[in-house]
Amino acid sequence: MPKIPDPWDHHDWDSRSYVSQWAERQDGREAERAEVFRLMAKLLPYDREAPIKILDAGAGYGALAQFLLDYFPNATALCQDGSEEMAELGRKRMKHLEGRVEYVLCDFSKRGWSRKIKGPFEAVVSAIAIHNVRSPDTIRAIYGETFSLVKAGGCFLNFDRMTPSLKEQLKWLREAGYENVKSFWDGGKRALVGGFKKEA
Repeated sequence: MPKIPDPWDHHDWDSRSYVSQWAERQDGREAERAEVFRLMAKLLPYDREAPIKILDAGAGYGALAQFLLDYFPNATALCQDGSEEMAELGRKRMKHLEGRVEYVLCDFSKRGWSRKIKGPFEAVVSAIAIHNVRSPDTIRAIYGETFSLVKAGGCFLNFDRMTPSLKEQLKWLREAGYENVKSFWDGGKRALVGGFKKEA
């Protein structure tokens, strides 16, 4: 797979040592993110026992996917990421969830990435990932492609840095086709935004 671009040269997702060090730093932030992860779980419009399929976009080592699989004991998750090193780390960390989680490698900064994923899913989620593409046009395109992967009646939730603005991101979600679009949590620099796909 080609090297993952980082427009601001902040990250080296192809480096095993960098990914390992980055993940260790994130581990210290999991407690503060647990509140938002719990809210995301409660926003999914399904019973906790439902055998739902979840796509975690830009999953990294799978912190959000793991949280949701613990919350929904009969759910399965597909983790999408562009980094082989990150996927390898995620597989190790979620070894106890074998059979319920798998990875697909593709770069969501490239248009057409959704065609490499077999959907639809009851929920598509993402946490602290999409902002890394930096480009507003690319973020908008990612929102558009997630819509094709959400099952009717399902939802898309994105917990991320609101760069560009929260207002712009909500607008792009509506343009993608989502309904009942809103900010469900606002922490200033970061927010939880999302919307629902109309029942067929």
